[in-house]
Amino acid sequence: MVGRAPRAPAFFFGGGRSARDGLQHGRGALVVILLLAVVAAIGYTAFSSVQVYQQLDGGRRELVAAQAGLAAAGRSGDERTLATVVGQLRQAELDFDDAHIRALKDPALSIVGRVEVAGRQIDATAHLAAIGTDISRAGESAAAIAVEVARLRRQYAGQALTSDNLPALFQQAEAIATKYAASARAIGDQLRAAHAERAAVASTSLVPPLRNAYGQVDAALADADTAFLRYQDVRRVLSDLLGVSLPG
Repeated sequence: MVGRAPRAPAFFFGGGRSARDGLQHGRGALVVILLLAVVAAIGYTAFSSVQVYQQLDGGRRELVAAQAGLAAAGRSGDERTLATVVGQLRQAELDFDDAHIRALKDPALSIVGRVEVAGRQIDATAHLAAIGTDISRAGESAAAIAVEVARLRRQYAGQALTSDNLPALFQQAEAIATKYAASARAIGDQLRAAHAERAAVASTSLVPPLRNAYGQVDAALADADTAFLRYQDVRRVLSDLLGVSLPG
């Protein structure tokens, strides 16, 4: 008597209840995994966007405070205020630079940026961060000059400027102007770079929050053009603070 051939497992042919249940379970698990992946991608994209926003906002607050501090200390020669300004400008540069790198290189934002409308907003965000970096660097150069000017002013505080001490003052002023000539040039270079970044963006095509941010950066640029560019002429700054006309 010929024995009956062993029955193959049902799942081999895809038949039977256990096979159907297993297949449905597998499909269900796959759907869950895909949903989790989508949720994770959306969540990471949202996280990246929030990080960029926080870095931009942090940089903006530091920059605004530094501009106000430099304007006040530039008139008074307060060295402690100037030291605070230098720290604020450095932190602003770091915040803006981090935002710029994330906007350009974050994987999630890069994927979203392939959609034209979203890509335009991300590109504008990167330009906004670059503008902030440029303004902050211009401010750092201006603040470095302001610190030296304040120190010289403190040295001659309470003294009457006469023919006896004016030659030494002129010599020191000339030394500062020479030492910080590169910083003075950097102010103009950085502000020109900021204006070039701004010209690359048409704010009318941006979503309202980003359009408002560009309104704020326009105001910051205008302030920087007035406050920071002043320090390109070191002799004039010294003349204003010391109340004496310096040669050169």
